[in-house]
Amino acid sequence: MTVNEKKKPILGAIADDFTGASDLASFLLKGGLKVVQINGVPSQDIELADDVDAIVVALKSRTCAINQAISDSTASLAWLQQQGCQKFYFKYCSTFDSTSEGNIGPVTQALLAKLESEQTIFCPALPVNGRTVYQGHLFVFEQLLSDSPLRNHPLTPMLDSNLIRLLQPQLAEENAQRLQLMNLASLHKRPAYQKVESAYWVVDCVNDNDLEKIAQLFATNPDYPLLTGGSGLGEYMAREYVKAGWLQQSNTSHKITKNDGKTLILAGSCSQATRKQIDVARTQVPTLALDVDAIATGQLDPATVLGWINMQHSEAVVLYTSAEPEKVLAAQAQFGKEQVSEKIEQCLTQIAKLARENNILNIVVAGGETSGAIVSGLNLTAFTVGQSICPGVPVMQSHHADGLIVALKSGNFGDENFFLTALETIQ
Repeated sequence: MTVNEKKKPILGAIADDFTGASDLASFLLKGGLKVVQINGVPSQDIELADDVDAIVVALKSRTCAINQAISDSTASLAWLQQQGCQKFYFKYCSTFDSTSEGNIGPVTQALLAKLESEQTIFCPALPVNGRTVYQGHLFVFEQLLSDSPLRNHPLTPMLDSNLIRLLQPQLAEENAQRLQLMNLASLHKRPAYQKVESAYWVVDCVNDNDLEKIAQLFATNPDYPLLTGGSGLGEYMAREYVKAGWLQQSNTSHKITKNDGKTLILAGSCSQATRKQIDVARTQVPTLALDVDAIATGQLDPATVLGWINMQHSEAVVLYTSAEPEKVLAAQAQFGKEQVSEKIEQCLTQIAKLARENNILNIVVAGGETSGAIVSGLNLTAFTVGQSICPGVPVMQSHHADGLIVALKSGNFGDENFFLTALETIQ
């Protein structure tokens, strides 16, 4: 591969949800790449700046039907190839968020087929946020994934921590048989930049030194055009591209033009982390709980909520549907799991639309599915990626004329002060 003289992007990434896309984009930016995020399957009329190093396509494919996930992902891949991308990445959650019926395996197989490749890696680890893989098992800090709060995820309950066991039923039989574990000893005894035998590798990773070695083995390896995993590897892939002389390091983030006025925080995630962040935020910011039963039955009026927002003499407000797992399960049992999620997403999206129409141009969203629904509902096609609020959550500015600023947070990301830190960063 030669130096990127024509200013074509090096990396094309496909993320299975919107928070995951911005998560990856933030680490690519940290590694030295200039990044643009495209929302939804890209259309042919999207224009890119001539200095973009990486494109991240955000899809809402984590929990959709398998055929739809494959269709959207392969269409995005074709567009990225048209833009001149030479390396590719399939981004999914650092807590996997994919059951035995999930889409990670089928999408990976479909992308590899389009690239005429038979090998890849699975590396969800994000050590800076406590997501590590040891002996093929995914951990959230000191807990196995299956012992963590993710076992109660309302859409993708993670009841197993063994990545090979999770992936096997998602793959065609011949590919399931090619799954192999690259443990830490095997990883570190391999010389950097040397050929790696063909397989579907589940790679152990417990710290940033491991991420660096994984990137040395695979990021510029011509036999591995597609890598898959979480966002953590992105920073080290970017560093390898710079080291290889494929592009010039940007060093500075894209500039974001700040917007005056209120910031609206919308929390649709029921994660333990988000619920704690709401508790901390309510000590300093007006908060309003949106009743899930009222949303599910159509009794909650978004216009009334907007009236409440406008009455608050504060620089920010928090609206949330987040609830304890028991309450979520009760609502799902009464109204149906998919129906409850869809109604919540529709309600929060309508509130975001009304807020934007009333010149509220700073919006923070907690929850992957919620973020995808709101970004799609607001017809935001592309973002410039700016500085991070916390690891994996950057501030982004829409390419739309109003310059809407958004931050999309995966439910489990951020410390307890996240919302307050977001306000300081955005305002």
